[in-house]
Amino acid sequence: MNILLVEPNYRSTFPPLGLLRISSYFKSIGESPTFVRGLDRSMQLKAWDKIFISSLFTFELPRTVKTVNYYQNCVKNPKTDIIVGGVGATLMPEYILENAQCKVHVGPLSDPDMLGFNEPAIANFMPDYEILNTIEKKYIPNDAYFTRVTIGCIRKCAFCAVPVLESKFRYQQNLRDQIAEVDSMYGKKHDLVVLDNNILALDDIASVLEEIKSLGFHKGAMLNGRKRIVDFNQGIDVRLITPEVAKQLSEIAIHPVRIAFDHVSVEKAYREGVRLLAENGLRNIMTYVMFNFNDSPEEFYRRLEINLELSKQYNVRISGFPMRYCPISDVDRHYISPNWNWRYLRGIQCILNATHGVVSPNPSFFNVSFGRSVDEFKEIVTMPDRFIIYRKEFSEEAREWKKDFSRLNSSQQSELLNILAESHNQKTFPHSLDLKINKVLSYY
Repeated sequence: MNILLVEPNYRSTFPPLGLLRISSYFKSIGESPTFVRGLDRSMQLKAWDKIFISSLFTFELPRTVKTVNYYQNCVKNPKTDIIVGGVGATLMPEYILENAQCKVHVGPLSDPDMLGFNEPAIANFMPDYEILNTIEKKYIPNDAYFTRVTIGCIRKCAFCAVPVLESKFRYQQNLRDQIAEVDSMYGKKHDLVVLDNNILALDDIASVLEEIKSLGFHKGAMLNGRKRIVDFNQGIDVRLITPEVAKQLSEIAIHPVRIAFDHVSVEKAYREGVRLLAENGLRNIMTYVMFNFNDSPEEFYRRLEINLELSKQYNVRISGFPMRYCPISDVDRHYISPNWNWRYLRGIQCILNATHGVVSPNPSFFNVSFGRSVDEFKEIVTMPDRFIIYRKEFSEEAREWKKDFSRLNSSQQSELLNILAESHNQKTFPHSLDLKINKVLSYY
């Protein structure tokens, strides 16, 4: 058979593991599937028996649909011969079916015969690392074991897709078997990526962490002259960090420690988790900081401040990684929660554009990027884009803007924000009948 595996041209760093497992299955029965990214003219000119297309986040579904439509004439019957699966397809299959001719697979490939070839469960196949060498894109990391010990999560967070995608938390497979299989098929890999959604919820987490050590990923472990890294890429649940877990984490080659601070309501548990990590010598921490859900700009800023406080208190480096919330039923990134406004969200995007998405715990850096107070933060994110991104180049203009902005009362500031949002949505020039507001709008 002529089998084509397509990953749409998403801005992804990890390889599409579902497609790689499908590739391993077809290779196991003697086929030679082809892997491609995006819209490839040379592949569009060929005839294919089956085309498998992966999906990512729901806001990327328009790109998924575009990819399906691009390849629809390459098969005899797109409604049966083009199969789309993955996260976006599982969450919003109706969107794809309304906009493209294809077959949508909902859920993980966890049972036999889900592709219609009388095949074993695809989820049990090792990803085909070898096929990644057939394309130009280099995924990061490019020399690692991609593993999962558990499925699902014990939490039911309203903002998260995991409870929908994997409703039940359960053990899947031990690491030793996964790594041994990769070694036998593709040779030893340098790093270890663990993709579990909440691995610390496992009753026997202590033995898993010991296993990681015994597999050559202890603290300071080297391979070919380079330090090895263990990356719990989806983050670990800071609420489940105990003194014993923190000690075991400090004994493996974890870098960085990824945790989350999704809302100020978990501040007490978050502070305790950071304390335990710091006291066990884990000093490089990356914190996912969600915003635009049920928080506010003030609460978001406070969480960033807490990271600065903890960094100084425990002499650790807590880098913030702000992540804008989008509903799992949206096909774009335009959602604005009731406590936020378009200009503030756009302003944060501009700050992160300048900082490459990361919030440094360096106080001087933070004060310039996010402000010394929440009022200064709100002022910064209200500025025109160029004043935020190119702070030095437009410092004089920004000072003039600040003078004019400071003359507005709270009601006028609210009107300013509304006008900016409306003019952005309607692609019109911002204008007000209020002369003070109009003076500020002229900077935009």
